[in-house]
Amino acid sequence: MKEWIVRLAGEIAPSGSEGRIASVLLDAVQDLADETHMDALGNAIATKHGDGPHVMIAAHMDEPGVMVIDIDDNGYLRVIPTGGLTASETAFRQVTFTNGTIGLVCLEDGEKRPEQFDQLYIDIGAKHRQEAESRAFIGLSGVIGGSVTEVGNGRLLGRALDNRVGCAIALQAFRDLAQRGLHVSVVFTAQNAPGARAAQAAAFALEPDLAIVVDATPASDVPGGKRTALQLGAGPAFKVMDAGTVAPLAVKQLVEDTAHALGITLQYEVWPSGRSDTGAIQLTRAGILAAGISYPVHTAGAAEAMVDLADVEATLRLLVASVQAYRK
Repeated sequence: MKEWIVRLAGEIAPSGSEGRIASVLLDAVQDLADETHMDALGNAIATKHGDGPHVMIAAHMDEPGVMVIDIDDNGYLRVIPTGGLTASETAFRQVTFTNGTIGLVCLEDGEKRPEQFDQLYIDIGAKHRQEAESRAFIGLSGVIGGSVTEVGNGRLLGRALDNRVGCAIALQAFRDLAQRGLHVSVVFTAQNAPGARAAQAAAFALEPDLAIVVDATPASDVPGGKRTALQLGAGPAFKVMDAGTVAPLAVKQLVEDTAHALGITLQYEVWPSGRSDTGAIQLTRAGILAAGISYPVHTAGAAEAMVDLADVEATLRLLVASVQAYRK
C-alpha cells in the first residue's frame, strides 16, 4: 500500500485536471476489469461482473489547488483556489502547475499576512508578460506542497494524501473483490474539491445496490483540535454524518458487525462542516444506499496531510470484508 500511495500522491491532479492520474488508476485495474472507461466529467470507472449485489467503491482522485486568472506586464501570475485552500496556507510555498511550470507564491509588499488570494502573486521567474505567457496561461491549474515522506512510527506526510490514500485503498479493494468473483465497480471520482461534482453522474450510470465512499476525515488529537473524538492510528471511521449525508442505519450495522468480526476498533465520524461524495451519490436516481468509511488524517482538506499506515491497512480490510458480507 505504501508504494501505491507514494506513486499516486506524486501525480499532479488538481480538480478538473485529473486525466493523468485517471489513466494510471485504470491501468492498475485493467487486468481484472471487464469494462473500463472515463466518463464525460472525468471519472475513471472500472467494473467486474460477478456474483452477488452490485457494489460501487468510490474515492476522489483530485486535490485542492490553484488556477491562474491573470498574468501582469511584469510576468507575475494571479490565482484563485480550486477547493478548500486558504491564502495563509498557500503563501510562501512552491506551486507546481500541470504543464510542469514551477513558481513561488509571494505576498504583496506591505501586507503582514494574507487573508485573500488577491493579496498573493506567483513568481515563475519570468521577466515580462510575454515570457510568462510562454510558460503559463489563463485557466492553468497547479498544486501546493511537496512529495510524500515517511516521518517515523509508520506515518506518512506529504501532498495529496487526502485522497490518494483513499484511491490506493479503493484500487486494492477492487482487485481483491474482483479476484473473489464478486460484482463490483470502482470509481475514482473527479472534481470533488469544488463540491463533489462528478460522483453523482457515475452513480447514476452504474446504479449500484450499495456504494461505499473512501475518504479522509480530520483527526482531532492535535493542539486545538475539534471535538470529533477521532485519533490518528486508532483505526478506520464510519461516516455517521457530514454536511451532505446521514448514514443509513443498515449500512452502519453492516460495517460495525464486520469490524467486530475482524477485531478492528471502529471510530465514528460526525463532521457537520465536511462534505464528501457520499451525499451526492445518495441523491442519485430515486436514492442509492451509500455510506462512507474514512481514514483519519491530520489536516484533512489541506494541501498536505499526515496519515498512519496502520489505519490504511485496517480501512482496506474493513472495506473488503464489508462488501463480502453485504447481501441485498
